[in-house]
Amino acid sequence: MGRGLAKSTMKTPFLESKRLILHALKPEVDLCHYLSWINDQETTRFMGSGRFPNFLSDLKRYISHYRQVKDGMLLGIATKKGRKHIGNITLHQIDNRNQLAEIGVIIGQKTARGKGYAQEAIRLVAEHAFMRLNLNKVCAGIVEGNEASKRAFEKVGFKVEGRLKHHFYLDNQFLDVFRLGLLRKDYVRQLAR
Repeated sequence: MGRGLAKSTMKTPFLESKRLILHALKPEVDLCHYLSWINDQETTRFMGSGRFPNFLSDLKRYISHYRQVKDGMLLGIATKKGRKHIGNITLHQIDNRNQLAEIGVIIGQKTARGKGYAQEAIRLVAEHAFMRLNLNKVCAGIVEGNEASKRAFEKVGFKVEGRLKHHFYLDNQFLDVFRLGLLRKDYVRQLAR
């Protein structure tokens, strides 16, 4: 376990589930693993990040931004077993007037992919958005071809609400972006089952 990881995951969790801890990231913590994720072309294939190189100073500014604003949060995703930092999740563009927000997630640790961690983290953040922040809807954008991410959101209950044609450029072609949404009433209905 790296020195920075110990600092970031030994704190009291902000949100937790059976297998995960979501915790606030700190800009002064060693973020070398996060930097390697955001610069990895495979990891950022379907993201706006990774088109240009990122530096530690960029990530520190990004994390500092989320610490200062009240319309979003950036949380590290760590496994309870081993306290390993495996990714990050955001709840951003929080719009209190219209009671909605966006969720974005990255599972940067390649060995942690395909294990349901993204789904579990999305569920935690969606529940927090509905039950603590009084939001009515959470949304996400998924690039065509990113089936793993689309499945993770759909397993939480998100539904495809629209499709933005030729909205994302990748590998010499324009791809569509799916807009997904989850309403609080639908989430609560799921919990009752």
